[in-house]
Amino acid sequence: MWSVHLILVWLSWFSLGSVEQPSKPCSFLGEFQGNPSIECGQIEVPEDHHSPQGTIQITYVVLKAKDPQGAHPLIYFTGGPGGATLTAGSLRNWYENPLRENRDLVLFDQRGINHSSALPNMEGDIFEIMASDADIDEERQQMAHIMRQYKQKAKDQGMDLANYNSFQNAHDVGALMRHLGYKQYNLMGGSYGTRLARVVQDLYPEYVHSVILNSPNPLGDDFLVSRLKSYSLALSRIFEYCDQQPHCKEQYPTLSADYVEAVEVLKEEPYTVTIQDRPFIVNAQDAVYLLRRALYGTGSRKTAPALIQAFKNRTSEAIEDVLSMELDLIGDYNSTMWISVERHEMFNPEYVSEVVDSVYKTLPWFPEKLGVFTSIYLELEDWHDNLLPMDQRTFKPSDIPTLIFANRYDPVTPPINGKIMLEQLSQAQLFVMDEGGHGGGDWECRLKVMTNFMKAPHEMLDTSCLNLYHE
Repeated sequence: MWSVHLILVWLSWFSLGSVEQPSKPCSFLGEFQGNPSIECGQIEVPEDHHSPQGTIQITYVVLKAKDPQGAHPLIYFTGGPGGATLTAGSLRNWYENPLRENRDLVLFDQRGINHSSALPNMEGDIFEIMASDADIDEERQQMAHIMRQYKQKAKDQGMDLANYNSFQNAHDVGALMRHLGYKQYNLMGGSYGTRLARVVQDLYPEYVHSVILNSPNPLGDDFLVSRLKSYSLALSRIFEYCDQQPHCKEQYPTLSADYVEAVEVLKEEPYTVTIQDRPFIVNAQDAVYLLRRALYGTGSRKTAPALIQAFKNRTSEAIEDVLSMELDLIGDYNSTMWISVERHEMFNPEYVSEVVDSVYKTLPWFPEKLGVFTSIYLELEDWHDNLLPMDQRTFKPSDIPTLIFANRYDPVTPPINGKIMLEQLSQAQLFVMDEGGHGGGDWECRLKVMTNFMKAPHEMLDTSCLNLYHE
C-alpha cells in the first residue's frame, strides 16, 4: 500500500478542493499526534531569500528510524510542482516505508503548498472547466479568467507569485537542513522533485551524501512542448506494444485508428459521464488529457487501450476510473504553485499561439490539442515577471553520487530526460526500466537498490532484480 501512495504523491495533479492551513503548526498529525518517533515543526524563511523582508513558514516532519544505525537521513521531494507531502495518507505510508528501517525520513511541504504558507489554490476551478462543455478555445478563455482571479487573490494576501520557484524552494531546504542539524543528507525526488533535488544538490553540495532521481524532470525551455513530445512518444510505444502482443492485438486490432476516430467524433458530439454524483462532459481535448493521465499508471499498457475503447464506444466505466484518480488526490495538489514555478523556469515567451500550433502539426497522435496545459501555457505571459533566462536553465557539474530511474512508457519524463540529467553528473548511474507509468513499476526491487545505493553510493550495485530496458 505504501508504494501505491508514494507513486500517487509523485503524480499529484489536478483535484477538487484545497487543504486548509492547520490552526496549530502540527495539528494535521492526527493519529500520529504524540508519537515519540515523529518530530514535527515549522521554520520561518524569507519569502524572497535575496531580499529578506516578508517571511513564510515551512512545515516539516521527521520520522525517526525504526533501528537507528547512524545512517544519513533521507529528505523526500514531492513532485508536481505543487504536490503536498504532509497529508494523512502520505504520513501513514511513509511511516511503514522500508526506507525508514535504519534512517530518519525528513518530509516537508514545499513553499506555497498545503501546510507551508499555501498559495490560494485554483485547482477546483480548473476541474470545473474540464467538466464543463467548453471547446479548446472556450477553455482558454475560462482559464484566463480564473488565472486573473487567483493572481489577484495572491496579491490581496500579500504573496508575491514571482517568489515561488525551484530556487527559492531550494533555499528553504538549505534552511531546513541547517535547522535539523544533521551533517549530511540523502536526497530523493520524484518527477518535479528531481528538479528541486538537483537544484539543492548544486546549491548545498556540502550537505549532500547521495541523490536519487526517479522520473527525472530537468530544467528546459518550456513545459508544454516537452509534455506534448513525451505524450506522443509514450502513446506511440503503447500502440507499438499492442500491435506486437497477440492478446492486445486481438482485443484492439485497430487501436491507433480507433483513438483518432473517437477524438474526432468527440469534437462534434461530447458525452456525459457521472463521477461521484456529478456530471463530467467528455469532449475532444478532455479525451487527450484523460488518456495522458491514464498513461501515468503502472498498468498503462492495459488501461490506455481500454480507455480508448471507452471513448470509441461511449461507455463510462474506464473514464470514471481515470477521473477517480483525479478525485482520489483531493487536496494533494496546488495548481497555483505549479503555474508559478513553471512560469519561472519552464516557459518560453516566444512560443506564442502560432508556434504552438505548428508544434502540434509536427507530432503524431494529436487529433485535438491537449486540454488544460495548452490553455494555461498560452495565458502565462502575465502571471508574474520573474523569468529565468534560457542560458541559466541548466545544472552545475556535480560529482555527488546520483542514481537515476526512468520508465520507457512514461508520458511525462521519458528516458531522454535521464540522459539530460547525466550530462553534468560525473558519478551518476541511469537505469531505464521496461515499465509503464510515471514513476511506477516494481517498487519492492527499486527500494532494495535505493537502500544499497545510499549505504555505499560509490560501490557497484546489484541491479539483477530490475526490469531493465536495453535499446
